[in-house]
Amino acid sequence: MNNDNIDIFSNMRVIESYKSYLLSAVADLFATMSKGGAAGMDEIVEELADITMLSYLLGKRLGVNYAAIDDKILKKLKLGVLEENNIEKEYQDYSKLISYIRDGREL
Repeated sequence: MNNDNIDIFSNMRVIESYKSYLLSAVADLFATMSKGGAAGMDEIVEELADITMLSYLLGKRLGVNYAAIDDKILKKLKLGVLEENNIEKEYQDYSKLISYIRDGREL
């Protein structure tokens, strides 16, 4: 077996690991949210951070660079603003996230 095959198999193992971790993180978030008032905000933030981080890492392993993910997120948010969906109309969640991504971390 040559080095290319070893790299492909190694990459496949990492991808499968990230997929499992991502699924587990989503399940953990749902379990935490189902606890209701007993769910700690720190735990929710931890799980959301895991989901976000694993999404970027999985994308990178699949050949998608981080900037492409960011660009796609911005495009989807802008589309949500243009479509004036109910959530955006009432809460401006999409617009606020666009500002956060573009302008920095203060909101």
